[in-house]
Amino acid sequence: MTDAVPDVDVRDYDVGVFQRLNNFQIAKGHLDGDRDYVTELGDVICHHGMHEVVGVTLLHKHFEIADDELVVREFVDNVSYMKPWNVDTLPRLLPYLWKAEVTDERADYFPLEFCAYPPEIRPEAERDLQRLRGSSAFLAAFAAKLDELGLREVFGLAHLRSRDGLVLAEGETLLETTDEERRILTLRPARAAEVEGLDTTQTLWIYRPAMSRTGAAINGACCGAHCAGHCRAHCTGHLY
Repeated sequence: MTDAVPDVDVRDYDVGVFQRLNNFQIAKGHLDGDRDYVTELGDVICHHGMHEVVGVTLLHKHFEIADDELVVREFVDNVSYMKPWNVDTLPRLLPYLWKAEVTDERADYFPLEFCAYPPEIRPEAERDLQRLRGSSAFLAAFAAKLDELGLREVFGLAHLRSRDGLVLAEGETLLETTDEERRILTLRPARAAEVEGLDTTQTLWIYRPAMSRTGAAINGACCGAHCAGHCRAHCTGHLY
């Protein structure tokens, strides 16, 4: 296990951190080649017992935001919409994506996007976040592993509870489309056949402890790109 950075903190939102993210087309280029590093990151998550709380996300953005904006995920009729909100008009929101800024002396986790959880989910999400904030050993070890692998600008943490606002029927997956002009991402259930044949890029890795080895086995979720300035995604759980 990699030596952890000596100091770690979960910081408040900084729009500059989001604005400096790679766009999707650049971000997905970092996934070419050997992906053993994804398992190494999962090993850290499972070693600290955080596999039911967080997964690994590919850091990227689909559109630009202004200095007084942040991206919010909300749920309406089993559809999730992600779009910029003005920071002066926000209700109480909870973060669900983080990027680690790492130096030799410390690691700071900055929230990137926020979620307006339905009332029935919010209490569990709050408990998860309290646990995450209190897991300084895990946060330090994960940041150190990112730094060791040279992946600080590539991967971050995703709160798995952010998927719970959508209900999938048997045979359904998740389809994500991006309207870049209006700056809206839409995530909705769709039949698997609807997304077959799309050029997909995995953007979320979900882990569980492996019985046959020390560390993690990977379950995946996908986000795919498909022509005309749209990002289409289908997310599903499958074992690698």
